Amino acid sequence: MLKTFQLGVCYYPEHWPVSRHAADFRRMKESGIDVVRMGEGAWSYFEPEEGRFQFDLFDRAIDLCRRNGIKVIFGTPTYCGPAWIAANYPEVLRWNFQRIPMAHGSRRNYNYTSPKYLELSDCVCTALADHYAGEKQIVAWQLDNEFNCHMDVSYALSDTIAFRGWLQAKYQTLEKLNQAWGTAFWSQRYSDWEQIDLPHPTSAMPNPSQLLDESRFISDTVVAFARRQARILRKHNKRWLITHNGLFGNVDGPKLVKQLDFFSHDQYPLFFDAWPGRAEGLVQARSLSFPCAILEQQSGPGGQMGYLQRTPRVGEIRLWAWQSVAHGAKLLSFFLWRTCPFGSEQHWHGLIDQDDKSGRRLAEAKEFGREAHGLPGEFFDAPPAKIAAVLRDFDNEINERRINTYTKTGAGEHARWLGALSGAHVPADYVWPDSAFAGYRVLILPHQKMVSRSLVEKLEKYVRAGGTLVLGAQSGLKDLNLHIVEQTPPGLFSRLAGVEIEDWTTLPANETRVARLSTGRDIAMEAFVERIRPTAAKVLARWSGGDSLLGDSVAITVNRVGKGAVYYFGGYCSAAAIEGFVEYLRGELTISPSVSAPAEVEVVIRSARRKTYVVLLNHSQRVQRIAGVAGMELLSGKKCDGEIVLEPFGVAIVAIVPSAFRWC
Repeated sequence: MLKTFQLGVCYYPEHWPVSRHAADFRRMKESGIDVVRMGEGAWSYFEPEEGRFQFDLFDRAIDLCRRNGIKVIFGTPTYCGPAWIAANYPEVLRWNFQRIPMAHGSRRNYNYTSPKYLELSDCVCTALADHYAGEKQIVAWQLDNEFNCHMDVSYALSDTIAFRGWLQAKYQTLEKLNQAWGTAFWSQRYSDWEQIDLPHPTSAMPNPSQLLDESRFISDTVVAFARRQARILRKHNKRWLITHNGLFGNVDGPKLVKQLDFFSHDQYPLFFDAWPGRAEGLVQARSLSFPCAILEQQSGPGGQMGYLQRTPRVGEIRLWAWQSVAHGAKLLSFFLWRTCPFGSEQHWHGLIDQDDKSGRRLAEAKEFGREAHGLPGEFFDAPPAKIAAVLRDFDNEINERRINTYTKTGAGEHARWLGALSGAHVPADYVWPDSAFAGYRVLILPHQKMVSRSLVEKLEKYVRAGGTLVLGAQSGLKDLNLHIVEQTPPGLFSRLAGVEIEDWTTLPANETRVARLSTGRDIAMEAFVERIRPTAAKVLARWSGGDSLLGDSVAITVNRVGKGAVYYFGGYCSAAAIEGFVEYLRGELTISPSVSAPAEVEVVIRSARRKTYVVLLNHSQRVQRIAGVAGMELLSGKKCDGEIVLEPFGVAIVAIVPSAFRWC
């Protein structure tokens, strides 16, 4: 990662007359810009005809960066290629599920398995890497752009051929594949590899294990494509840092990040209504790679042909930038310098509008930059406090999103748990099965249907050492091939949870079932509920409400294991239900930060060796008061003695001696 905080902006020389470039870069320097991101959309410039490369436009732009003391993050331009590729090599195009090719005229229309596309990608990446191998202004490269954004599947002929090869490498024999896919059902058995295709339109439901393997295959092809580009770049200059911006559908995040030096995220807050939702992608980014980077930070209203977002209110652009930095961004690049007057994103507004006047959006970015550059360096490397974590798992998320969609509103519950924890001012991260769990007081597995014995053993060690584990409904239901295990649910979790599931039912979208805690609090669950029989666990809540299947049977339990505890939750949860249970857990585990902040204020705690940094972000248009924080407020340079008043969309960063601050 970069050594110091860097303020950046996205700028595309190919969009503007050369006569404007010098003034643009001069204004960037005057605005405090450290780094410019460029290049990822310019393949048609770099290679206007196959095999003929040109670089003059970008050479001049980089030279202007050099004169103004601005570094460069360069993007490989492989997500939107020139028209001659589609015209000359139609086999490189992605096909949709109906096997219709995605023609030239937009972006992300190439597939990662086409030998010709891989050859063309290698050629342009090699040409760029060779030409700029000695260019000291380039400090990092962004691989492609937003892998799998817009379209995260492809069904071209080369995809089918590659899928068969992937399956042969995974299973070795057709006998093992038939067993893993359960092809005895509906006479789906395969006797030749050539009979196997990617999922395709069928008269009834497809094979669920085939769908799971398809997503695994897609992810592996994306990761292989990233690795391919990274190797080319590293071969030409080992000092270059490698990153990618975003995690989209059918990509296994931890596997992708292994190909990078650091992970980057594109942050667009206006896609979400409230701050916990806006924080979710930032938590994901910092959990994958800390410190992380923001290569696209929203700088104004955004829009495309089908929508146009509202305009950020005064102070929101600065607030959003600070939210990104609070969560771990050591580089923040605004998207974009100037609103582009043409193309599909002409309603994505930049720091400067098409009239070229410096307005309030640029002023807020400059203010943020001055403040961020004034912070002590250790702040940016100080990790977030560790209290709670929510487990993410690629296979299980594919199962929720593409296969077991009968739960509908239950899908994506990991984000609701994270939002409830964040909203309650409990520091929370995402973790993955290979992550280290030590250090977290609470670990939440919303609905870990597919589970391995090794993960269960790892979780048992975590609990026995003193951790608190929360398991949701349908945990342990399936094996890694997506077959229902022939055990009483929760299967491999039964001993750890101390329960067995006697019965269950799905619920209509507009119905809930209420579990009443011993404290009197009601938890209303939705989508899917279970009738629990404790075998070793203690009863925490029973169903109420007259459902004859559930009666007054057990809904929530807790099982003491070693020094820790396992809670089992017999249903899927709305945001309100999760918020209620988070409050219960806070009381049970005595998680009570000394900061007392309203719900509209986000609290992010960063812990360095010499100081604890408390970042306070007011996401409302009202003045807010926060108690329990005493120390030096770094943005104003003023000392606070226990209370801070935040103006609408205000930000405060308080440095506190660790011994003087209690956060759990």
